Amino acid sequence: MKVLEAAYRASDHTSLIVSNSLIMNQEQESIVDQAEQYVKTSTELYTLKFTEKASVVISSVFSRLTIALFGFLVLFMITMGLSYWLGEVLGHTSLGFLIIGGVIGIVTLILYLKRDSLIKKPIQDSIITQMLK
Repeated sequence: MKVLEAAYRASDHTSLIVSNSLIMNQEQESIVDQAEQYVKTSTELYTLKFTEKASVVISSVFSRLTIALFGFLVLFMITMGLSYWLGEVLGHTSLGFLIIGGVIGIVTLILYLKRDSLIKKPIQDSIITQMLK
């Protein structure tokens, strides 16, 4: 009888160890599953955030280029009119175009020499500000 009781207690103890081991394996699998889900969710979140920032920057650049193009067309028309008018005042149309062309050349040279502070830096600051919003 004592042998049977000892065997029963041993089997009870063994089943308890096996049961605890199964519970621990299930908890480990659950933790691994949760970690995998967290990584997937974080990756999706960062992808969405990057996509949003990129779309904001691209749309901003596109809108600014569109405005610049129309601004260029307006400036072109104004300079053409001014050149004709100045040419009529001076008596030779070619003189009006020559003078206006010289003024535009000087402005272009100044913009080229100051391009980092007047053009490059403000554009970089604008893009960085939009990316960090």
